[in-house]
Amino acid sequence: MKHESAAHPSEAILYFANADNCLKYMVDHRWPNGVTCPTCGRMDVRWLANQKKWQCKSVHAKRQFTVKVGTIFEDSALGL
Repeated sequence: MKHESAAHPSEAILYFANADNCLKYMVDHRWPNGVTCPTCGRMDVRWLANQKKWQCKSVHAKRQFTVKVGTIFEDSALGL
């Protein structure tokens, strides 16, 4: 999905204040070909909606991950 560009910074602030908009934007830009496990690269991961994270179908130590893993936001206590 193509995202509209904000004409003014205040529009971007309002748009990204919605957690779902922020998540969708991050997912679309990080994984344009679909979400993949950052540990093993497997593409058939499932979305855990109640936890807002994905789970890889392979069994390994880091099978659950969020959109923040491997980014500068990974260790931030702040949500997207």
